[in-house]
Amino acid sequence: MENVFYLVSAHSTCIEGLCLSKKNHDLLITGDTIGFSESESSDSGETSVPETDQWTVKIREFLDQQQWRDHAISFLLPAEDVSFRKITFPFQERKKVEQALPYELEEELMSDLSENAYSTQVYTMSEQNSEALVLLMGKQRLKQLQKLCLERDLLIRNVDCSAHALYRSMLNGETRFPETGDVFQIYLGGDEAFMNTIRDGRLDEIKIFPNRIPLILQKHLASVGNSLPAFLQNFVKHADNVDLADEDNEKIESFTQLKQELHRLCSQLTLHLRIKNYIYESQIEIHGILGPMIKWDGVVFKVRSFPLPESDAFAERSGNNELVSDRSSHAVKLYPQTGGKTPDTLEELMKEAKQREESEGEPSKDEESAENKSSEKIRKDQQSSSQLTSVNPQSSLLTLLEREHWGVLGELRDQAELFVESHQLSLYHESTPWRRFLQRNRGAVAVAVGLMIIIFTGIFWQTKTKLDLLRQEIAKSDRLIQTELRRAVPKTSASGLNSMLLELKEKIEQRKKYIGISKDFERREYNNLNFLKSISSLLSEDAPFQVDSMEYAPERFSLSGTIDSYDRLQLLKKNLQSIEEFKNKEIVESNRKSPDGIVYRISIDLK
Repeated sequence: MENVFYLVSAHSTCIEGLCLSKKNHDLLITGDTIGFSESESSDSGETSVPETDQWTVKIREFLDQQQWRDHAISFLLPAEDVSFRKITFPFQERKKVEQALPYELEEELMSDLSENAYSTQVYTMSEQNSEALVLLMGKQRLKQLQKLCLERDLLIRNVDCSAHALYRSMLNGETRFPETGDVFQIYLGGDEAFMNTIRDGRLDEIKIFPNRIPLILQKHLASVGNSLPAFLQNFVKHADNVDLADEDNEKIESFTQLKQELHRLCSQLTLHLRIKNYIYESQIEIHGILGPMIKWDGVVFKVRSFPLPESDAFAERSGNNELVSDRSSHAVKLYPQTGGKTPDTLEELMKEAKQREESEGEPSKDEESAENKSSEKIRKDQQSSSQLTSVNPQSSLLTLLEREHWGVLGELRDQAELFVESHQLSLYHESTPWRRFLQRNRGAVAVAVGLMIIIFTGIFWQTKTKLDLLRQEIAKSDRLIQTELRRAVPKTSASGLNSMLLELKEKIEQRKKYIGISKDFERREYNNLNFLKSISSLLSEDAPFQVDSMEYAPERFSLSGTIDSYDRLQLLKKNLQSIEEFKNKEIVESNRKSPDGIVYRISIDLK
């Protein structure tokens, strides 16, 4: 299955599109949608519906009429709907630039930054500086675009600015930048007018020139219905200051209004170049269906004299390609593609320039010098390819022979695949089609969500039931425990389970201490008691001696008292030596005679 992509130039007046299909990694154009949207009731286009809503309605009608859905789509927004800013920072770190950029943008914008979506590209410059290019658009318009695509299962691959797209087409081509001077990329189309200033190969400024050309063309084509070749043949043959038949008054009026707008745009273009300090080395490129209607003489832009000298050649060569549309005022027609290559050469352009000079009459000295300079420059460019042309060859009507699109898509058609994919300055893109999948499978997703809700509800209810049963078991167990605790602690005054457990715990701890003390007492070795028992056996009640004092210390044992005879004293001394603690110890004895008997003192050194 082949991949299909859509590219739409979403101007509020001129909405055009391309349908591309991908086969073997190549994008081929399979359909062109060309023309203007429905004309408003008044020239000013003012209605009770807000402008953003009008734009949304027109895009919706366009997508529905073409039946574009279920595929990827890219949008080229007009330059007037996108704001361009260039901000310089005194550092080169990209993270620092991205952090400081919102604060700088808040100072630059009249509206709140939160109301805008923006993309940025950072360039590193010399002297530790960096430059950030920023494209901004209103979030409200972007949300409306997202909603339209979501309703039609369209995946947004890229939202870009027409002026920036035209700049990218030049980068992708073989255009060489001048070593000195700037490149001025001028676009005069049926949809908008702007000028790109390119400096050092980078986009430096986008200047928008508001005009009424789209409204004039919209009204004119809605009344007569013409393809682009047919319109150009009639317009370029309309002589200046010449009235046609009465039945063509409406056509004359529209052609006159177009020429007035071209004169006004030429003045604005000239003023802008003077503001930008145009120099001779600068390069000028003119694009759009109205590009061949003006010329640059080195000083100012002028509208060429009508009828154009190459109008007959254009009518002759485009005779086979002329397509007259029967389109109503409410339709946007799809025209077949034309084939062949434009037989336009530099020699033909020089001949046409010579004829134009003759048809315009004898030029002034300034104009003649300017034309001579231009002719000399063309000859130099023809002799050496290293020289740059100040004005691109799209100054002849013959360059529009194969063109069918009124808007910017006519300039970008050959490189359409370049603008389908997103890039760093894309205002928006969708990387995953999950929302489109949900939109497309609403029924299946609703059923799946319903089943998931039922399953989770059953799990929740089952879990809740188990928890309720567990709570009941716990309450029953608490009551049983309290009954047993009251049996173990009958005199307790506590009423709660926790307090009863604490009281029982304290009672258990006390009982443990008592048992521990008893066991320790049982395990003790009563050496002193045994020693006293041995001594006590010597001090029976019928013993013929008495003890007045006895001292037992780790270093010494002493015994003093009275005894009836010396023999009894020696027997006591001998019995002491038989005790285990006094064996092999030196016994010191002292005695004296008294009326009560013999007073003695026995000392034993235990060290």
